[in-house]
Amino acid sequence: MRLNLGWAAVVALALTFVGPSSAGSRNEMLEDRDTLRPNERTASVYHAYEFAPIADTPPPNGFCPFYISHYGRHGSRRLSGSAVADVIGALEKAYKRNVLTETGHSLLHDMRKIEAVHCDMAGQLTERGAWEHRRLACRMADRFPEVFSRPRRVHCRSSVSPRVLTSQANFTITLKDVAPQLEFDFATGERHHKIINPLHWARMDRPEIAKRTEKLSGALAQDWIDPKPLVGRIFATGDEPKNPLKFARALFECASICQCCRFELGGLDIYRFFEAGEIEALSRSMSANHYMGMGNSEEFGDFVSASEAKLARDMAVRAEAAIADDRIAADLRFGHDSGLWPLAGFLGLEGPGDRVKAAESPSACPSWKWLPMAANFQMILYRNAQGEILVKFLWNEREMRVRGVNPVSAPYYRWSEIGPRMKEAFLPGDKSNKDRKDERQSK
Repeated sequence: MRLNLGWAAVVALALTFVGPSSAGSRNEMLEDRDTLRPNERTASVYHAYEFAPIADTPPPNGFCPFYISHYGRHGSRRLSGSAVADVIGALEKAYKRNVLTETGHSLLHDMRKIEAVHCDMAGQLTERGAWEHRRLACRMADRFPEVFSRPRRVHCRSSVSPRVLTSQANFTITLKDVAPQLEFDFATGERHHKIINPLHWARMDRPEIAKRTEKLSGALAQDWIDPKPLVGRIFATGDEPKNPLKFARALFECASICQCCRFELGGLDIYRFFEAGEIEALSRSMSANHYMGMGNSEEFGDFVSASEAKLARDMAVRAEAAIADDRIAADLRFGHDSGLWPLAGFLGLEGPGDRVKAAESPSACPSWKWLPMAANFQMILYRNAQGEILVKFLWNEREMRVRGVNPVSAPYYRWSEIGPRMKEAFLPGDKSNKDRKDERQSK
């Protein structure tokens, strides 16, 4: 579905979900949103985006940016799974039986606040998530004024998820505000979703991968987490939940999401119910689980990274269209964590695309660093007067290096080397599609 929306319609879409960014009281309550609070980096993919200072390596002489290919994960949101209901259900049941400890009563009081914020809004964008995308758009426009300084077109595509559509609306409204000469078009629908979030569809074709991932995740959780002390502080002896580990992991998700709901929850802190060692263990478990599901792990990285072939090819094809047509300024894509992180492994980006064992990933390739809320990837094309094209990759606004490819001058690479790799859809240093086809035919 392609939408040629007027700006009044786009603004209405954004305000439908996030409300107006009005005023003093809201901004005052968010004035500390850049302040990193204790334990927030333990939240894995629920960590709110950190806006670090921007640093750019100057491009080789004569090269200027002219096109941006962008993929943005939705901003900070509410939980979308059953964690809130699971925790509330266990606590309410114990409350009715009068088997909550004093700590348990305090936790139930706080969890009711989280339940209220999630009521009929599970998985939806929060005020912080909307602000993250507005700020990202401003920083992009300030960083690459050459791309947006004259009348040009911006193509926008998103998944069908409301939190993603709302993120897109906040981003594009802001970009239009700072560069009113730009023209935008919008598209969404299942066809676009399959390109933007290919891992989701790949998993549906390979259900055994999910079973193996779940089995390994469960084994690591059993090894690392002892939930008994935690539930013992909340429930009277002998009245703990039937599955203490499930309860502990669900409660930790609730603690982690509070930073994403800082405006709505007013700084509520659920981490205070955990001991330091419990936070460390639960954080490791959650981070490893997300890495093996979406990162370039030794266990599942071949499958996860290969799923991005369609997205990488689409990026390359659209970039070449922009090279041929100077009226195109950018392609903006808005999607999910499972559509974004596998791209790092596919491209061989040092850092977010590193391959390690899942058990080592919480420290070697931490998910809070590479896949927070509003995580993003940009492919920036540069051109000189002779028509030569260079490309630079950014991950969460940081310059990236590509493993196995020699730069012209780091972090700038020849498009003539990168583009074909993306179009032919194979991993750097891996066999080409032709080689793999020949192997299949020989069997």
